[in-house]
Amino acid sequence: MALLLVLTWSSPASGAPASRFNDPQPHRGGAEYRVTYGGRTFACSSGFAVRKVVSGKRGMATAGHCAPTGTDATSGEFRFGTFFESYNTETMDAAMISGTRIKPQVYATTLWTDGGTPSTPVARRVLEKVDGPVRGQKVCVSGKVTKLVCDIEVYNLTGGESCGDEEPIVCTRGLVLAGKEGVDIVDEGDSGAPVFVPVDKEVDGHMVFGARLVGMLIGGGPRRQGGPEDLVTFHTVRQVECALTVEVLTTADTQARGTAPRSPRADCPISD
Repeated sequence: MALLLVLTWSSPASGAPASRFNDPQPHRGGAEYRVTYGGRTFACSSGFAVRKVVSGKRGMATAGHCAPTGTDATSGEFRFGTFFESYNTETMDAAMISGTRIKPQVYATTLWTDGGTPSTPVARRVLEKVDGPVRGQKVCVSGKVTKLVCDIEVYNLTGGESCGDEEPIVCTRGLVLAGKEGVDIVDEGDSGAPVFVPVDKEVDGHMVFGARLVGMLIGGGPRRQGGPEDLVTFHTVRQVECALTVEVLTTADTQARGTAPRSPRADCPISD
């Protein structure tokens, strides 16, 4: 599987309405952001809101191969934040974008989900999260290029691999492998997008369009040479929380009072 960041040159016009491509604060998952480093500009997708378990610092999770630590990110005419930390190794491909003391940013527990059928909502609130999916489960991906794609079946929980195409080539292994045979479900620029299951609930007499997060998109590719991009690989929620020492946030977490320090997960693999 290949990584899914895209080289880009153009920029949205000033004054454009809020959308995936022009995402104001509080920033949502599934939005396009752009970064410039090494003399080139790339675009990727935001994932979901997270919080450092010790310091309480909040930010947005995304794929680590999208940019190195210290890189500034923008979404359309809006500042999106700075890569607070970024990892692209054989075991993790994850990063956290956050605001700075001088330029603070706010990140929402909401995902852009436009691009599906006419009846689907343009956004969903993160109501739940789980450590990861189960084999055979159907999930959705919502990235900046292919937008909302659902009914993607989970094939293998640890057999996915995603490799870069520039030296030094890094292949991240231990990813979830999923697909939707014969259908283009992913494209360059979708890296970092949220992977979730729709969860609709009635709250105080009103229907809330929600999401249960299961992971974060890393790469994709065809199952047959020359075929459609019908396979994806992604990190689980647990892997993201372990890699970044963060807590993936739900709407209930953001509404709770207090930000008392928490302990890191006790079930994370020990790094060498």
